[in-house]
This record gives sequence, C-alpha cells and structure tokens, in this order.
Amino acid sequence: MDTTRNFLLVALVCAAWGCAGVTPRSAGVVPAPVVGIPAGFKPLYAELDRELTAAEKTALALPGSGLTCPVMAPSLYMASSYFGPAEPGTPRWNDLLAALDGFQALGVGAVSVMISFPNLTAEVKDPEPLLKFYGALADELRARKMKLLVEHFVYLPSAPGREGKFVAGFKNRPDPKGDFLKLNGKEIELILSRIKPDYLSIVTEPVTFDRFLGFSISAVEYSQWLAGLAGSVEKGATKIGAGAGAWEPEVYVSSFAKVKGLDYIDIHFYPLALGPSDIFTKFLELADRVKAEDPSKELVVSETWLYKHGADEPKGVFNTEDYGRNTYNFWAPLDARFLELMNTAGRKKGIALIAPYFPQYFFAYQKFDPAVIPVWPACVADEWQRAVAAAKGHAVSPAGTAFGIMLGGCKDR
Repeated sequence: MDTTRNFLLVALVCAAWGCAGVTPRSAGVVPAPVVGIPAGFKPLYAELDRELTAAEKTALALPGSGLTCPVMAPSLYMASSYFGPAEPGTPRWNDLLAALDGFQALGVGAVSVMISFPNLTAEVKDPEPLLKFYGALADELRARKMKLLVEHFVYLPSAPGREGKFVAGFKNRPDPKGDFLKLNGKEIELILSRIKPDYLSIVTEPVTFDRFLGFSISAVEYSQWLAGLAGSVEKGATKIGAGAGAWEPEVYVSSFAKVKGLDYIDIHFYPLALGPSDIFTKFLELADRVKAEDPSKELVVSETWLYKHGADEPKGVFNTEDYGRNTYNFWAPLDARFLELMNTAGRKKGIALIAPYFPQYFFAYQKFDPAVIPVWPACVADEWQRAVAAAKGHAVSPAGTAFGIMLGGCKDR
C-alpha cells in the first residue's frame, strides 16, 4: 500500500473516530512511540522492540508475494461462556453489538468467541440458555456478513462457581480421561448443531488443558479421538480444527496434521521468545510442517497478541502479571507492529484466519499509574467496559487506527 493512500486512510479514520498521530512503515502504519515509558518497563520495551525487529526481517524475507491477507477475527471477550448468556435488549447484549460496530468500523469481517468445557454439559447446568445466546449472536453476525470462530477451551479450575469445582475435581473420577473426551465430544456436537460457526477449534492448547484438568492426554490419544470425532459428527459448513500453542511440544501439531477429517490446524502465538528459543521461527516452522504433511489443511491462529514478557522472566506463558501489563498505552506502537508482523506472516504462509486476543486495546488503553497495578484476568472486564464506551463514542486508539489501516491495505479471503 503506497504512502499517499496510507495518509488518506489515516485522515479518514481520524475524522470519523479520532486518534493520535501515526507514522508510516514499509509494510503498513504504526503509532509513533509514546513519550515517557516508565523506567521499570524500559528494558522490557527495548527487548521486545529488538525481538520484533528480528521477526519482521524474518517475515519480510519469506518467499511468496502474499497478496491475500488472512481474515482477522478479534476475540469478542464479553461473549465468552465464562460470563453466561446475554438476552437481546439487555445492557450486555447492547454492549456486544457496540463492540461489533466498533470492529466493523475498523474493517473487521469476523470475530472469535470462547466456549469452555463444561459450560455446555448438562451434568453441570442446563446448556439451553447459552445455546440460545450463541445462536442469536451467530444470527447477528450472519446479518452483518461477519464470520464466527468458536474456540472450545477448558474452564479455569480455580474460578469460582460450579464449573470451576467440576473441572478441579474431574481428575478424581474412575476414568477421567475417557469421561472428559466423551463429554467434550457431546459439547462439540451441540456447538455444530445449534451454533453452526464458520470455524470450530476443538483442541488448542493441550498442555494448558492438562494443567487445568490435572491429568495428561497424549498427542496420540487426542489424535485418535479427533479422528473418530471428525468421522462421526455432522459438521455442515463448519470447518473443524485442532492444534497447540507455538511454545508447546511440536508433537501435537505434527500428530494433528495427520488426522483425516480435520480442515485446519490451529496454532496459538504469544511470546516472541522464551529462554533461548525463538518462538516466532518455531511458529513458521510449524506452519511449514502442517503444509508438508497435508497441503489441503488450512492454517488458523485463534489466539495471538504480543506477550509483555521477557524471554528470561519466570513462569513462561503462565505469568498472569504479564498479561495485566497489556493495558498500558505506551505499548501501542509495539502492539501495532506485532499485528502487522502476524498479517505479513499470514500472507506469506497462507494462514486463513488470525484472531487478535485482546482487541479492547483497539479502542482504549490506560496510562501507567504506579499506584494502580492491574490484576489479570479481573482487570479485563473493566478494560472491555472502557473499550465499549470508547467504541460507542467513535473513539479508537493509535493501535486500533493502525490495525484498521492494515486491514484496508489488502483484501480478505
């Protein structure tokens, strides 16, 4: 996209929504650096900047013209099954529609939502209210000509309520592994028959699932179950897939790529580096491995965002404090560059769909306040309220502006 068109798009977006200044880059537009990065964050900011620069060079050097962009499907966090159903006409439902309006104004043509086991299991509670909610949401998306990806995850066992207790105690069953796969399969069937999403990711972070469930399911066991499920369900027009986090053992992606009946492989991507490992390079290698194993399979990234974590910091991808760091406005330039990086990788590797996981920052960040440390994930609900208020007022953040310009620069699938 040429520089003149970039500046015209900036002017149009700013006139309609309001935004801070942005500066052009070779592959898109990113916000100007924020002045006054807190001293405590300067080393991490510099580290992520270096990692991004290296990843950008790698991505731009990849072969292929990459003229077709992946579909971008930001996460509609407030529609997560953690929050239960929302009735049409209620404040929460109206907030969901406002978020969709905000996404559409940026040029987004799809969204992703998370439904977690056991939210659709009758043994825990009646699934009918949630199914009606998601059916109504799917109808709303179809009316807007937007696509829907559903990621089927596992409920956090430490969360309050009957679902958390159910997951936490599941390991004590006589056959926890068999029961989990059986009940999980029934939830998948309900999603396919009642919600009918365009994409359904069935297993996405196997190691995280093990961590939450308290027992392990091997790549071979998952692959056998996925093959049986894919061969037995009535999926209609829905594409079904499975995968793993780019930081998890490669055997999951390798095994799932061999499963007949899966339409795509889903690879989550957050940290650019962990310890000595270059996770971005591994992500690209995993994409190549899938295509080498089965060229007919699509690639999907149902979760991604720049993880504000130093390569040598403890806890890896499970450092919840680091997710709370996302909220600060000085990250906007790096967030925009990361999204451009994923778009470039998506074009070069033929990725069908990418889901930015924290799109509330398209509309509103917070200024750093040393007296107020955000606690994740509790802080995310407040962030979304600020984001919805901003969207209703036609406001957009610098990162959101850059994201919209990026979408305008190439066609979706």
